[in-house]
Amino acid sequence: MESQIKPLAQSLSKFGLTDYESMVYLTLIRNGPSGIKDIEAKSNVPRTKIYPVLKNLEKRKLVSIMPGKPIKAKGHAPDSSLLSPIRSMEQDLKTMKRTIQELRKLHETSSASDQFEKKEYWVTRKQDDAIKSITETINNSSEELLLFLNHEGLEIVSLYCYELLNHAALNEVPVKIMINANKSDLAILRRFTELITIKYVPFAPQVSMLFSDGKELLIFKRMFLLDNRSSTISVEHYSGGSVCELMKNSLTGIEWTSGKDFSTLLPVIENSWMPEDAIINPKENQASPLLYLYLMDLITTNFGQKRDAAFADLGKKTLESMMKGPTNYVQTTLANSLSVLSSLYLIYEGVQAKYSYDDPVNLITCELSGGLTLAYKTAADRGFPIPPSVWGFFFLGLLDVFGFDCKVIDSVFNSSNNYWLIQYRLTNRQSPTPDKTDLTASALLPKAP
Repeated sequence: MESQIKPLAQSLSKFGLTDYESMVYLTLIRNGPSGIKDIEAKSNVPRTKIYPVLKNLEKRKLVSIMPGKPIKAKGHAPDSSLLSPIRSMEQDLKTMKRTIQELRKLHETSSASDQFEKKEYWVTRKQDDAIKSITETINNSSEELLLFLNHEGLEIVSLYCYELLNHAALNEVPVKIMINANKSDLAILRRFTELITIKYVPFAPQVSMLFSDGKELLIFKRMFLLDNRSSTISVEHYSGGSVCELMKNSLTGIEWTSGKDFSTLLPVIENSWMPEDAIINPKENQASPLLYLYLMDLITTNFGQKRDAAFADLGKKTLESMMKGPTNYVQTTLANSLSVLSSLYLIYEGVQAKYSYDDPVNLITCELSGGLTLAYKTAADRGFPIPPSVWGFFFLGLLDVFGFDCKVIDSVFNSSNNYWLIQYRLTNRQSPTPDKTDLTASALLPKAP
């Protein structure tokens, strides 16, 4: 058997095949249906051993012995007979991980361990030791990893921990990164697996933090040495105790109150469509959805069947009013403008919004989820074509700018998932589209909608 086949034969032993079975199976896979004599010549398996080997392989559904004489056999592509050991090993790995978690819990509750072995706080300013501390903490995590990073911390993590974090996420350890991201951070953040949750927060910490399993806290930063030309990484390590509990509650609070979905804000950050202070202080003078629900009810009562036309006119005036200020955030294409609108919902209302524009068929799909208040459900129940928000009217104003009218073709509100789907069919007005050359200025938010 050629030298390049031998590694495959050795690998098949991990699936429970003997050396003879591996060599016979590979011979049939490579050469097609073969008789005993050919198998002997190409596999180097003794002739007297080949028939019993074929019978064993047939039981595992890897080969078929063909009827007739002389005896011939053909190999089959690997199926469940080879997948079964993989599934078994995967189950064993899960069991082993659970065992390790339980052993850690037993160790942590041991009074002797707490008293004599466990350090609650220590510091290292040697870079190799610091990196070792960070990587070991990530490797030993089994329940959750939470990172609160500044730009410097992101670079450290990217250099030394990128593969470890992706590996942890792939092994079902929840990994979250909170960061005040800017354009220079995007190349690094894009490298992380989609299994890692990334949240945008409106401020950057002075130092970076790594929190593991709710009980291990690492505070790390880069320090310049006395010569001011070389640097090292320092790490403060806290284990258990009140400091970890305090930081756990603080980081959880930051995530819930300030953290925003990074993927939604990505196009805004990447294209500088909004100033940073607009994201940091989004709630200023924001009107309640209840106010817009009341306004929409009032328009419906007064305009009846002409309600949608009145909505469109108000949307046009809403956008015109915003455009009178010193800032201008309507993009040169409808698709990009809808990306901005998705971010506006998240920033100003805490609502996850996704606007998808299918240009060839003139279809827009709006998906709203997350922080939908009762006013949103009421608006859906009453058949309103837009959400009860200034950004609903802003949407209609955008369509007017790009020369479209719209009609709702589907609207579904799922109360159990707090999710609202609206689909619009666009019709292109015959009148000339307004000149959008003035819209190419800096794409920024108004001070207050």
